[in-house]
Amino acid sequence: MPTTEELITGFDQGITGDSDAMVATFAPGAVVWHNYDRKVVDAIENMASVGMLAQIVREMSMEHLRVEEFPGGFVYQFALHGTVISNGNAFEMHNVIIASVEDGLITRIDEYVDPSIGAQLA
Repeated sequence: MPTTEELITGFDQGITGDSDAMVATFAPGAVVWHNYDRKVVDAIENMASVGMLAQIVREMSMEHLRVEEFPGGFVYQFALHGTVISNGNAFEMHNVIIASVEDGLITRIDEYVDPSIGAQLA
């Protein structure tokens, strides 16, 4: 069974462009809830929006700010750093996910997205 560290590594790889690595962390039927629209979506379908980041931000790197495990999952606070392709500006996105885990795979992510993303891309 994957450890929390391995699940986070797969998540990080998905954010920075390797969608297969992130998909491998999901249990069948996994879902993602977003704070910005309060909707629950299929985790695989959610990969389309995650994949868009690699098209608009280059030189992406993940900064682990905090990881806290709890029975049945973990909380992961991170910052994604990079450069906006269209304008060359520095990009920094702070997010928090609360991941529910069963049998070593993520079944649900509650994602709290940095609201400043849009302004950074303009």
